[in-house]
Amino acid sequence: MSYNSRQRRARRGSFPRARAVLALVLLMLMAASPAISRAVSSASENLPSLDREQEYQATNDTLIFDSSPTPNLIAVLNTGENRIVLQPDDIPQQMKLALVVIEDDRFYEHQGFDPIGVIRAVVTNFSEGRLVEGGSTITQQYIKNTYVSNDPTINRKLKEAIYAYELEQRWSKDKIISEYLNTIYFGNSAYGLQVAAMTYFNKNASDLTLPECALLAAIPKSPTMFSPYTEPDAALARRNLVLAKMRDHEMISQEEHDDAVATPLPAQPFEAGPENKIAPYFIEYVKEQLIARYGTRTTFEGGLRVYTTLDLGRQAAPESAVGSVLNQPGDPSAALVSLEPGTSYIRAMVGGSNFSQQKFNVATQGHRQPGSAFKPFVLATAMSKGISPGTPFVSEPKHFNLGGPDSVWNVRNFDDLYLGKISLEKATVYSDNSVYAELMMRIGPGDVADMAHKAGIKTSFSAQPAIALGGLDNGVTPLELASAYGTFDNGGIRVSGSVDYLGNGGDPISIFKVTDAEGHIVDVNQPVGTAVIDPVISYWVNNTLKQVAMHGTGKWSNLGRPCAGKSGTTEDFDDAWFSGYTPDLVTTVWIGYPGQRTSMADIRGVRVTGGAWPAQIWNSYMTAALDGVEQHDFVKPPNSDLQNMVICTDTGQIANPWCPHKETRSFFPGHAPTEKCTLHKAQVVTMPNLVGMKFADAWKTMKAMGLETDIGYRSDPSRPADTVVDQAPKAGTKLNQGVNRAAIFVAGPPGSVQPPDDNQPPAWE
Repeated sequence: MSYNSRQRRARRGSFPRARAVLALVLLMLMAASPAISRAVSSASENLPSLDREQEYQATNDTLIFDSSPTPNLIAVLNTGENRIVLQPDDIPQQMKLALVVIEDDRFYEHQGFDPIGVIRAVVTNFSEGRLVEGGSTITQQYIKNTYVSNDPTINRKLKEAIYAYELEQRWSKDKIISEYLNTIYFGNSAYGLQVAAMTYFNKNASDLTLPECALLAAIPKSPTMFSPYTEPDAALARRNLVLAKMRDHEMISQEEHDDAVATPLPAQPFEAGPENKIAPYFIEYVKEQLIARYGTRTTFEGGLRVYTTLDLGRQAAPESAVGSVLNQPGDPSAALVSLEPGTSYIRAMVGGSNFSQQKFNVATQGHRQPGSAFKPFVLATAMSKGISPGTPFVSEPKHFNLGGPDSVWNVRNFDDLYLGKISLEKATVYSDNSVYAELMMRIGPGDVADMAHKAGIKTSFSAQPAIALGGLDNGVTPLELASAYGTFDNGGIRVSGSVDYLGNGGDPISIFKVTDAEGHIVDVNQPVGTAVIDPVISYWVNNTLKQVAMHGTGKWSNLGRPCAGKSGTTEDFDDAWFSGYTPDLVTTVWIGYPGQRTSMADIRGVRVTGGAWPAQIWNSYMTAALDGVEQHDFVKPPNSDLQNMVICTDTGQIANPWCPHKETRSFFPGHAPTEKCTLHKAQVVTMPNLVGMKFADAWKTMKAMGLETDIGYRSDPSRPADTVVDQAPKAGTKLNQGVNRAAIFVAGPPGSVQPPDDNQPPAWE
């Protein structure tokens, strides 16, 4: 007996049972709570009739506007855009089966609502400790996309279940699944199966093969997560899961399964219809959010009025900046995201250099290695543990044992350049890998990962030492990096929207208001700030990255106004970043080849690093975007001054007069040492010969020996005015530290020399 025959028989036999189960569940709910009973009754009222074909067919274009005081229309969404409706006979049976087996394997048994599936999903999610399986049927998902809003309420879910049951009484299973395939989003601007087939395989849906059907069935769960172009490993695994389930359900043979599994994924998308001309990548991002929240039908036919944060004046600037740098055949692509730190409003977005050739939006979907652009999160973590910008390190090749004979982490600097003893701030300015690797070993990768996630990096990654240098297994998107840098810029407050369009915990705001066609409010997306980093730490991160932008990375990072930032270049020059900000605007630029790792060590004779073309694009855009905006500096919070203190470098305690090695260091409030050095005691020392030395050198020698010293003056025209001409006692005399005093006599009139100021602030402050 074929799979379809078994399913038809199972369906006939299961209808009474399914009705009984559904009725029993509803009766139990109503008996348990009059409130739920009233909710079911309310949900049943005013449901549109499925028999009224004209109501189903009625559409109203969705309009998308920019953020101007008088909003400009920037896009129109309707069913004519990138959608071709198929009849059930035009859809391969293997496509329908592939979708059923991965999305709703009881589709041919239930009647729209599946209590058994809901219970199974609850049990699975509970046992896994996270959301791994949903309980909605294909019929319910179709209803959500076409007839019912996407509000996360019990009333909506009840309407969805009741409406799904009614639909199952009127439409065949074949019509339901066919209409569903005509409405869902497959990523890469493809809405509906026919456009998806053209986009991914350049063929009609009726000609799709088994592995192609399996891939298209795998994608709609999350078009971003399972994109064959940007997440090939995840896409391949899910496609093969579909094939395995089809084999296990005897829909295909083992031989068909094996042949399909061996088929490679598509390498690039094909052109499949009209495109947006104004800010196309931004519009695609907005559409993705609208579909996720309101469903496909409401998005394209519901007459929504969508007011975005896009600033058309600023949007022209990044496109011009990218085009002025990357304008030759074979050049890499670029992505840019610019947002306001205080509101998280996205003001400009470029997802690639050419939308007609590259639909994939690198700005929001491209997970790339950040390189040294990740170091600010290491810096912030170190500062939160009391390590100040002036803390000394040694810049040199380093080797760290990570726990085994074959687990040695060898760290070298870019171009093998080392600076010896330097402060943490200077190590940041020069992006010193050896110092940051040592810093990571001190503070731990787990805390750095926590800091990055708190700041706004949502992509998960393994907490291992290499993240100090931007070696993340899953990479980050330009939007994530801009948002996280914005948290530093905003005094440690992470800002995101109050409406969680994508269901991932909230993102920077691209849509601030949605109304219906009559102007009634549907959603208002307001900025919500969450304090995640100490403002004192954020200020010193900003202050350090300010030195990077204005003195370290190169000419393109300095805007001639207070600004901060960090470049990043990955190994083999596959990715180049510059992410920088002023108090008013934060912008991240990425350059590389989407969907592949291609070295940019020689592009038109240029070695593309973060401080080169990305910083040049950033500078060009920021200069234009901030034209006419008043300059001001980063706000310094109260009680954020660092405390300077002379410490013993051997013990880290407050230096006493007898410590042989001491230096002035700075400390964050509450992190300064409170005890004097207990290692070094007063000793008997031998008075050195100081005669003929420069005064400053003689003074330092006496201080290093722990001897209290007085200054005297002798008239000696034959000697320079700052030369020691005599001393007391004479060289070779034994002195008790802390008891005996010495004297230095200098050529010149009284007051002609002064002791060095031991409390002078360090040069980095």
